[in-house]
Amino acid sequence: MRLTRQILSCTLLLAGSVPLGQAQSRGDLFPRTTDGIHLEMVFNYLQADITKESGHVDMVWGSNYATAPSGVYNTAYIPYSVDNFSYSVSWYQQNHPDWLEYQCDQKTLAFEFGTTTLAPLDFANPEVQAFQWSNWVDAPISQGFGGIAIDTMYLTNEWSRCGHFDPAGKWMQQYSGNYSDPVFRKAVLDWEAATYQHVHGFSPTATMQVNVVYQFDQPRKDNRQMMTTTDLVLDERGFTNWGGGHVTPDEWLGIVNALRYVQSKGVCNMVNGEVNGLTSKITEAQKLWIIANYLLIKNDCTYMYMEGYTPATGQDYGRLILFPEYRIKIGRATSDMFKAQGVWERKYSNGFVIVNPYDRSAKVKLPRGTWENVNHKRVGQFIQLPEHAGQILLKSEG
Repeated sequence: MRLTRQILSCTLLLAGSVPLGQAQSRGDLFPRTTDGIHLEMVFNYLQADITKESGHVDMVWGSNYATAPSGVYNTAYIPYSVDNFSYSVSWYQQNHPDWLEYQCDQKTLAFEFGTTTLAPLDFANPEVQAFQWSNWVDAPISQGFGGIAIDTMYLTNEWSRCGHFDPAGKWMQQYSGNYSDPVFRKAVLDWEAATYQHVHGFSPTATMQVNVVYQFDQPRKDNRQMMTTTDLVLDERGFTNWGGGHVTPDEWLGIVNALRYVQSKGVCNMVNGEVNGLTSKITEAQKLWIIANYLLIKNDCTYMYMEGYTPATGQDYGRLILFPEYRIKIGRATSDMFKAQGVWERKYSNGFVIVNPYDRSAKVKLPRGTWENVNHKRVGQFIQLPEHAGQILLKSEG
């Protein structure tokens, strides 16, 4: 679930103010997130007792359960370019060899993420699309899932796809095989649009979520189209760069700009907070950076999650991970985000959020009142916020 190439930073102007009110109709089926912190668990395939999700998790992106536990909105995981579920590579070679996608040497299958067990499919083929929709979309929705969650959609040709052989064995080149290819980009966008239309045509209450990030080295128009031809965007990169550390100031502004544009179009979003190292070793500073950024951009259908890595260095997905900071009683936003004192700030009914995405520390004067940090320790009139840091302050109860 991770983009493998380095993204290119670019400075984007912050989008216009996004209203604090209800999102448009496409996101209305998702749980509301007006007050406090709301979680969307990525997977739950390792969670033995899913009843523990109740009261903590609003949604599960790729759930193993259609309707349980009660009160949790579940969507079913599907890929778009490989077969994770149905058949092996050898099955396709014997039954649908023309569905398999190759690199430009016409010999090497365009496998993804280093695996050689998941068949790479020609998703531009209408027959492949019909197969995907019938088996991976219609089936889980009919079982009671709220919708589908599509993984790793890129505008770039990450795996050097080039073409396929037709039923007669003739080579059919589709793409250049290059990382950046406008023909490939169009094929991805066409697949997404067709699948989005199919989901909503199959069920008026079904939704579609997509794991996609803004790619700064690709056209803005195509980025925006991909991020709004859906009901919810899962930004797996988040503000921690897939666990690679903080994003640069330009990247930070670009991510904020993209997510606010998504929100302005009525599309919901989830911001993932992946941290390098064991989940149990995530520091308070790292948690505050992730949560403060979430609160800075949150509207009424914005979710988050935090995780590190397993001892085997895999992404720590599949189990419920809770942190005390999720219970911070900050209330609801009473202002939009704004830039002041060299940082970004936002007011809440019971608190104040500060994010410093820049490469230098900042001295910040707090609003009038008595403030305490998340550990209930009083703070003075000024705080010194380090570079690439977040802070959440609460109105003092003393």
